[in-house]
Amino acid sequence: MLDLDYKVLKVLHRSNAMKVGEIARKLGIPHSTVGSSIKRLEDGGNVIYERYRPVFLSNKGKELAIELVRHARLLEILLINEFNMNPKVAHSECEKFNLLFSCDVINKICEKYGHPIECPCGDTILNSVKCYCKKE
Repeated sequence: MLDLDYKVLKVLHRSNAMKVGEIARKLGIPHSTVGSSIKRLEDGGNVIYERYRPVFLSNKGKELAIELVRHARLLEILLINEFNMNPKVAHSECEKFNLLFSCDVINKICEKYGHPIECPCGDTILNSVKCYCKKE
């Protein structure tokens, strides 16, 4: 997955649906670039899109978005706890390397910190189908 596709998924996850132009404006990138990302996400079964209509996350796309947000929130916890990073800096840094970690590594971070239910900024850490740690 490309970094841009991840950003598009996150934008769609935060809103129920958006048109390609709205996503482009929100991310500050060209319409055609977002259109290419939407095409890749559609080919992967992650979005539902008809030209000139809003883009929706499919069930598969919703699960992927939840999984990726979970990864980012747990990585924030790791950076804050292990490196005493400022939460804003930790958030920014984890966005840069979030896509590099497998669910197995993320689950180990989750276990290490006692299966937290929220990240330092107070956002809920959701479980996804692929990345699930049983709560003790």
